[in-house]
Amino acid sequence: MKIILTGSTGFIGSHVLESALSHPAITSIIALSRRQLPIIHPKLHVVILSDFLNYSQDTLEVCKGAEACIWCLGIARSLSAEANRRINLDYTVAAAKAFIGLNEKAKFRFVYLSGMLTERDQERKLWFMSEARKTRGEGENELIRLQEEHNEALVTYIARPGGVLATNSFFPALLEPWARVITVDDLAAKMLDTAINGHTTQIIGVDVLRHDGKRMKKERQLSQEQGNRARK
Repeated sequence: MKIILTGSTGFIGSHVLESALSHPAITSIIALSRRQLPIIHPKLHVVILSDFLNYSQDTLEVCKGAEACIWCLGIARSLSAEANRRINLDYTVAAAKAFIGLNEKAKFRFVYLSGMLTERDQERKLWFMSEARKTRGEGENELIRLQEEHNEALVTYIARPGGVLATNSFFPALLEPWARVITVDDLAAKMLDTAINGHTTQIIGVDVLRHDGKRMKKERQLSQEQGNRARK
């Protein structure tokens, strides 16, 4: 399976890339990036983009045949409202529009990394981080609208994690559900699985992301151990 990945130099995106490189179902990864990645791998093809609002025919030709995109590009905080809107909204919507039709055999899956506090109601009054949360919410609204308009060619999934912890965090695992947090490897595992297999709902909350991510990791570990024993 061929996928597209953005944000691969970031905290979450780099873990998605690592998981994808080792996943047997993934045969090709097109990483859209502003700079070259410090990784060389036969599955990985890096496409340098200076403008995430416009996709040339050459870029789309490289991406042709991809079945899904995992969109991890975004910023949590910004010095300006303009930058926040451009990166968290405009880039996302431009990509989703450009990727429609890349997979001629089935619906293209667009897996978007959002956040637990995202607010889709643009009229609601919020007490903190109002602009950032509503901008993310506007992005979610646009992705949902695009799926409705292109139902035969596009399906969108929205991942809403809470706080994201490092893989080897000292935070007690039993308290993760209570604190609404998730480890980055659990999140990466679930986002990758959603790109491969889809999900039953469009919006995927932190509890489902955590539960399914842990299950995916256990299943892959078991499969690897069985494979190792079979080769001995």
